[in-house]
Amino acid sequence: MLPLLILLFLTSAAGQSQNQTRTETETSSNPPKEFMISMADRMELLLLDRELISNLVQYADKLQEKVNVLQRCAKAMRTPLQASKGREEEYLSNPLHSFQLIRHMHEDWSHLEKFMRQPVGQDQISFLKNKATKFPSVEETEDATEAIYRIILTYNVQPADLDQGLIDGMHYNSSISVKDCFSLGSLFFQWGEYGKAAEMLAYSLDQVNPEYYSVYDVLEFESSEVFMLLARCLVEMDMEEDARTTLMAHPALVEHSERLLTLYRNTRHVPVSWKLMPFLPEEFNQICRYSHQNKPSRLHCRYNTTTTPFLRLAPLRMEELSLDPYIVVYHNVLSDAEIAEVERVTEPLLKRSVVFDGKENKMSTSKKRTALGAWLPDDNMDVSGRAVIQRILRRIHELTGLIMNDRQDMQLIKYGYGGHYDIHFDYFNTSSPITKARGDRMATVLFYLNDVKHGGSTAFTDLQLKVPSERGKVLFWYNMRGETHDLDSRTLHGACPVIDGTKSILSCWIHELDQMFIQPTYRSGNRLS
Repeated sequence: MLPLLILLFLTSAAGQSQNQTRTETETSSNPPKEFMISMADRMELLLLDRELISNLVQYADKLQEKVNVLQRCAKAMRTPLQASKGREEEYLSNPLHSFQLIRHMHEDWSHLEKFMRQPVGQDQISFLKNKATKFPSVEETEDATEAIYRIILTYNVQPADLDQGLIDGMHYNSSISVKDCFSLGSLFFQWGEYGKAAEMLAYSLDQVNPEYYSVYDVLEFESSEVFMLLARCLVEMDMEEDARTTLMAHPALVEHSERLLTLYRNTRHVPVSWKLMPFLPEEFNQICRYSHQNKPSRLHCRYNTTTTPFLRLAPLRMEELSLDPYIVVYHNVLSDAEIAEVERVTEPLLKRSVVFDGKENKMSTSKKRTALGAWLPDDNMDVSGRAVIQRILRRIHELTGLIMNDRQDMQLIKYGYGGHYDIHFDYFNTSSPITKARGDRMATVLFYLNDVKHGGSTAFTDLQLKVPSERGKVLFWYNMRGETHDLDSRTLHGACPVIDGTKSILSCWIHELDQMFIQPTYRSGNRLS
């Protein structure tokens, strides 16, 4: 636990002081790190942590060397004086003793003062300062905390389970520190999850180890802060007596307890805007969990040979998940070589993913989707990758029987740990340049490009349906009802937070006006024109 605490100290201390300089440096020279998604970036951070701990040990050794020298000096100076104890006058009457004392007092202490003033471990301190630009920024640390929050909330992880590394039925060889618990408790509080905040803060207090009190002091971790925030959570939950008991339990807060209670009572906490929080309703969370199993059905798995003539020569294994709305899965659609090629040409194009904001009628970054994304094809992509894009578009036609035109694009999305997408509809249900030109999104084709070790499923809340992410699999569904093209609200779905590893998908949305000659509306529906 100690190395983790040291890293937290170094990260928080240097990250705050160097954040502006670091941002300017990244903008001008190095691209920003993606600690949430990139294993390489996290590996670099882990190796840096090891370097810093080794550097800290070297610094402590330098200090210890100086301490050892000072202790030897003290011993050498104390030895002659031990003979004078109780017989000071007789001792000083000896001319040699008097000479030694006068010379010693004149020369030796001035030399010792110079030695004591000499800085120790300057190389180690300089090394730490130079490496500080590589520390995670405040924003990146907040992203990491929010990712764990999503995992805790979605998979109903209790503080004790989190400390033991038990998440959604799987055991990880890890634990969390006292400061980790406090950071998570603070985030729960800011987002108005007072009950969960109280649980996390109470567990944080239980984990305080007296052996590390000196470490807590260095890290500026005050137990009184935990007591005060816990008491404030209890006041927000209208449990004032419990809050008073909590404050009275800390010696430094006893005389201030009533004043603090009055302050908490009169200045109630206002949670951050819902726009900055993930929307993870319990019905979605329950589907994401390991305990959820899709209900048995009488739907079939079969080889599809009828959608297009090509499938008569090369049928694909199809699994029916729902007939109304129509949702199917195709297995082993993309080869390993095709997946590798897509990832190769897309990697340089990845940036923070955007979602459609219906109120603003535009695409923008949002906490609703925490991932990187890239649109394909792209003018800046390696031209050699266009061939695989065209093959995938032909494959979509073969799977769906729908028309793929020259304007068709796709989006690759890459989620890291805690990466998710709030429940949403794929259709826009609004007037925009895209919907005016091509209509709304009639259907969705979703390619899974890798196996996710834990978490990361696609969950349809109304249908109580969960689709795990498995390499080479394709999920296809209609967002509209067939005869009327009414928007089908039963297709509400989201991406469960990834727990272990990363998740890469390739999405393609098929618009209705492109299919007007093969799937026209046969009767009027409820959609407004």
